[in-house]
Amino acid sequence: MLKKVPQLRQHADALTEAMVGFYCESQQHFTSDVQPHYIYSPRELTRWKTALFEALDGVDTLEDLVRLWVHEGLRLFEDRLVHKYEKDWCNEAIDNTAKNCFPGCNADKALARPIFFTTWNKEHYQSIEPAELKEYVEHRLKTFFEEELSVNLVVFDEVLEHVLRIDRVLKQPLGHLLLIGASGVGKTTLTKFVSWHNNLKIYQIKAGRNYSVYDFDEDLRAVMKRAGC
Repeated sequence: MLKKVPQLRQHADALTEAMVGFYCESQQHFTSDVQPHYIYSPRELTRWKTALFEALDGVDTLEDLVRLWVHEGLRLFEDRLVHKYEKDWCNEAIDNTAKNCFPGCNADKALARPIFFTTWNKEHYQSIEPAELKEYVEHRLKTFFEEELSVNLVVFDEVLEHVLRIDRVLKQPLGHLLLIGASGVGKTTLTKFVSWHNNLKIYQIKAGRNYSVYDFDEDLRAVMKRAGC
């Protein structure tokens, strides 16, 4: 994989040890006894490797590689976790793994939070500063609200994190999300915004008191026709 970046090929062993080490640590710490969906398989490593490979064009230094490795690891492992203390453990564990496996890396630079990666205003998928990303998202949201929805959202770090998570998933083959949370916090609006930004069409079920299995079948037919045609 690191043949794409010859200047970093000597870090192949360290990268492998870091990926396998953090995967094993997470697998032992989070089990299905804690949450039913805390199931880890070697497919996680394959997904991690694939995500890294697709983003290596924007990597030049060891710090860039470690930052990308941490970001993709957090998307695969942290995003499935339920509680804040579990997410905190995940962040601390991946930082410790990075420091142990990449001793020559500038940890302050590579591990600084928040970590945002995007292609929205970059040629390659690469790290972006929060202020730069916020400015871009606010500009695009203004156009989105004028063209699609007359709703205003306040842009802060969690909003930026969510739009990039949604964007990352929707760009993956068979990428899909389950939106969970209190009504009115903006998760559906953010999904519509990211879909609009990527020229994707939204189909939303209008379920009410009289909504039946027959209505669901009709909605499913409509989606299938749109997807097929």
